[in-house]
Amino acid sequence: MNRSNKRNLLESVNEAATLEINLAHEALKDGKRNEAWKYLHQTLTRLSAQALDMEGEALFASTALSFSSLCFVLGKGFNESIIFLQAAFFATQLLTDQRSAAIIKLHLGRMLYFADRRSEAMELFDQGKTEVESIGDEDILNQAAEIIGMYYFFIGRFADAMPYLQRAAQSFESVEFKQIINPLGPMWLSYCAAYLGQFHKAIGTVDYYRRLALDKSENTLATTLRTALGFILLLIRKKREAFFHFSGALQDAINTNNSLAIYFSKLGMAYYHFLEGRFEETRKYFAETMAAGEAAGLILQLQYASDILIETIFTFGRQGMDLIPGFDLDKELEAILKEPNIHLRGVALRLKAMKAEDSGAGSDSVMSDLILSEECLIQSGNPIQLAKTWIEMARLKLRQDDYKAANILAQKAWKNFSGYDDVYYPDDLRHLLTIKSDATTEPEMQEKFMTMFVDIIGDLIPGQDLSKILNQTVLATNRFFGAERGGIFWFNKHKDSKKPELRASCNLLKTDVTDKDFQPNLTLILKTFTEDKPQVVRHNNSGLKTKKALAILCIPFNLRGDVQGVLYHDNSYVKDCFDIFDNTTLLKMAHYLTVYIEHLAGLAHRLEEKLTAHLTQLGQINIPDIQTQSPVMINVLAQTDRIAATDSTALILGETGVGKELLSRRIHKNSPRRKNPFVVIDPTTIPESLFESELFGHEKGAFTGAEHQKQGRIELANGGTLFIDEVGEIPKSIQAKLLRVLQEKTFTRVGGTEALFSDFRLIAATNRDLAADVAAGRFREDLFYRLNVIPLEIPPLREREDDIPLLAKYFLKKFSLKHHRSELQLTNEDEVKLMAYQWPGNVRELENVMERAVLVTSDDKLNLDLPIRGKRFFDSMSDFPVLDEIQRRYIHLVLKKTNGKIGGPGGAAEILGMKRTTLNNRMKKLGIISNLNKP
Repeated sequence: MNRSNKRNLLESVNEAATLEINLAHEALKDGKRNEAWKYLHQTLTRLSAQALDMEGEALFASTALSFSSLCFVLGKGFNESIIFLQAAFFATQLLTDQRSAAIIKLHLGRMLYFADRRSEAMELFDQGKTEVESIGDEDILNQAAEIIGMYYFFIGRFADAMPYLQRAAQSFESVEFKQIINPLGPMWLSYCAAYLGQFHKAIGTVDYYRRLALDKSENTLATTLRTALGFILLLIRKKREAFFHFSGALQDAINTNNSLAIYFSKLGMAYYHFLEGRFEETRKYFAETMAAGEAAGLILQLQYASDILIETIFTFGRQGMDLIPGFDLDKELEAILKEPNIHLRGVALRLKAMKAEDSGAGSDSVMSDLILSEECLIQSGNPIQLAKTWIEMARLKLRQDDYKAANILAQKAWKNFSGYDDVYYPDDLRHLLTIKSDATTEPEMQEKFMTMFVDIIGDLIPGQDLSKILNQTVLATNRFFGAERGGIFWFNKHKDSKKPELRASCNLLKTDVTDKDFQPNLTLILKTFTEDKPQVVRHNNSGLKTKKALAILCIPFNLRGDVQGVLYHDNSYVKDCFDIFDNTTLLKMAHYLTVYIEHLAGLAHRLEEKLTAHLTQLGQINIPDIQTQSPVMINVLAQTDRIAATDSTALILGETGVGKELLSRRIHKNSPRRKNPFVVIDPTTIPESLFESELFGHEKGAFTGAEHQKQGRIELANGGTLFIDEVGEIPKSIQAKLLRVLQEKTFTRVGGTEALFSDFRLIAATNRDLAADVAAGRFREDLFYRLNVIPLEIPPLREREDDIPLLAKYFLKKFSLKHHRSELQLTNEDEVKLMAYQWPGNVRELENVMERAVLVTSDDKLNLDLPIRGKRFFDSMSDFPVLDEIQRRYIHLVLKKTNGKIGGPGGAAEILGMKRTTLNNRMKKLGIISNLNKP
């Protein structure tokens, strides 16, 4: 196969892959994830069987990452994803794409973890995390956040995992369109919160994102999150509620073939039956869990699984039963102790100590393991498991008749169970709690709560965005009150308003507020607003399907002497959470909240005034008016001004130098976007290899030399206008990507995967016949129709002769002032010369001629030096050549005139009104070689 045929084959392979990837994106937009999965699988399978060029390798790598995330969302295809990711990693080595290589290592680590290849997984996690953090820009951190959070989760460091998982959850929440990054960040975030003893946050987080997923029609993801909710409810022994969610999730997972959710649901059902004492049912569901996991490529790993599993197996063994036939618990505990998960090591050391004590081992040996368990669990941050270890220490001290040490350990354990002592605290040690230690009186406790509240609010840092600060306030108070959800409801000045605005929220959607089940809560919010007094209410729910809250707290706040809003919090699974706050303390909190929000509102108002003043200054920047007295041009301007108020795409047509950019600036100046950026990009001045980066931006490390993150012109034009000059020169490979951006207003930087949104208006310009280019296959037909919404054609200067003397006088005055010359005048003879010339370079050429005349004139008589006299240039066009041939002849003519000189004063570039680099690029494209090629 010759080189040309090979290149054509590679191009067709890449085009077919791009088409299929576009179909996958369309399916994602419509919420059809399984259909998207099939398209991506087909693409990767096809590309895997081909010898690819660099563009094909890059397509393969990015598609493998999308497929990996989609597999995780759908809970299937893990084995195939491993194969594709391994091939993609080799592709990134060929491309020297360090960004994609780092992300692929993390994705591959995640898949290998679930395939029981733990040592490989941990090595890849560690390498990928180090490389991602060395690059360090926002986009790659967003891409990697979920998996790095999982990595810390797998090694049992939950506090370290939380910031990454919060970033992952936020990026999932902020996506405007269907995306597949960070799909399970919310699930791991809720598990971490539960392991840190923050059960209210865990429940609120996972339930919020489950409802958000349902709102986005992400039903598969919602099902997987529902299994997480079931597990967290089991941890606080809400068994009936957990069973409801597990059974519902299992049915949904079976209907949608969601292997991951089937796996988690069956494991949850096994644990539910275990807590109910139904061991045969536990065995049954556990066997089904293992079968479901094996079918999906998910191998059950005790070394990285939940502590629930190892504790369940231990309890079975203690009662002389096997949960897993032939399972050797001693061997498994030793294996866990060699693994890096400090959380499970802490649990395993306690179970090892308990097993040793059952076997009659000495107290010193048992205590030694319990002390090691304590050290590990302090590092992991799990207060419940740490309290369980202290319980075993207390029992050991009791057997040694050391009642004082036993009491101290028992009190510490009770405190660590943090309100869940009725769930976890064993009956055999409750007598130790009757021995009172230093107790805090009720008034002292309330004062302590008030101090903590003031500290939490005071630690918030005010900023320019009031909404953002209010959201931070709700997050902080949600944590303080131990609530699952929260919000700030803002009322207008009329107290009879029954529709407050949800200005800030934590785990509370606007659709939740309009739900019929929320109406009693809204009534309480209105009562708090009307009476200007805090409210605490408890409810008893009779059914599991209701979304009504069990406990509600409302605190009013004032602004400028009037009640402005209500701070709202609720819990759906714990009903006594707000009982510890008395009315006096709540009133003090309401007063402090009022002071704080008044301060924020005043600060935001001052910042807004400064911003308005700054924007006013920006709006005063002058754009030169278009000088004309030609009727045809006046009509063009009238049409331009009519469309300026719209947001429609405009295509400005006209020869080089007629003023296409000036017309585009007039559209922007007269549009509602006038105070926002006007961003210009000219494809003729940018090498093809760098054009994609200039248009879309790039991430640090996206390619050799990309040392920093760069915003592209599309991103910079957000809120304003993007002007693409000479749009017909856009490389064919970029045209499809530009079309997608115009359709969706979303794009990704080169080397990135985060979908960025840019609200820009597009104005394009060209001197080419795009319809002819479409017919010849040089320009995409669909892009042409997308651009040609409102065509505006600027006539050449030779067709509006009335404007020639007008413009000449305008430029003469302009350059006389610029070069400090006494104002020169046009004579009648000068005007005749100017009118006789055909101006192939149009207004730009006229501008250059007039500036040159000012510079070379030595007395008061203007020295006009026109490049070509009369109509000889157009007489040479009698054979009606195509546009490229006209350009070729004219450039040859100008080069002859300048004796081959291209740059500098009097060079061809100056005469043509072009940059030297632009002229060189144009000559190269037209096949013009200057044998002199002088500077």
